[in-house]
Amino acid sequence: MNELRAANVFGLTGIRPKDGGTDLDGFVNVNGPLTVNGTQVVNGPMTITGTLSLPAGIIGNDALTDPLVISTSGVSQNNFATSTGATAYASATVTIPDGYSRADVQCMVVGGAINSTATGDYLYVASSINGVAGGETPQAAAASGGYASAAANGIRSLTGLAGGTITVACQIRSGGAAWTASTSNFANMNAVIFFRR
Repeated sequence: MNELRAANVFGLTGIRPKDGGTDLDGFVNVNGPLTVNGTQVVNGPMTITGTLSLPAGIIGNDALTDPLVISTSGVSQNNFATSTGATAYASATVTIPDGYSRADVQCMVVGGAINSTATGDYLYVASSINGVAGGETPQAAAASGGYASAAANGIRSLTGLAGGTITVACQIRSGGAAWTASTSNFANMNAVIFFRR
């Protein structure tokens, strides 16, 4: 038996030559560089205790556990009248990607208008995400041509999405009375949406 083992020293290590390759049963310790110039398939778990360096772009977004899709939108609108009821201006709809059920939305807005009434008043500006307004920012406007502008931000995390769209807008209202339309009245909306599965 010892003679057979001596004649096949590789057999003791679990190495079995095959036509066109080699089978290995057991473990391998590599104490130096290892270069693989062909395809490598790992069918079981792999533990890496050191640094893993990969070329940029080698792992696609879809291969991640929590892939991310980013959408942006920016809209401007002017020459409108204000009312005492909050109204959405500079509105945009963003399509929800297929297979994505969550979204983190940041909506940044700026609005301004001329007070056309004979009484001092306030302009109120807020972001709007799917029709839900964030906190309003008020700004005073003097009577008979006083100008007011304000900015606001809104952040919402949406879950349970299944297709459809997300609407983002700049919400504006005047406090005491409607203000007539003017080319100086404006609304700007910029939004970024992070979609997750």
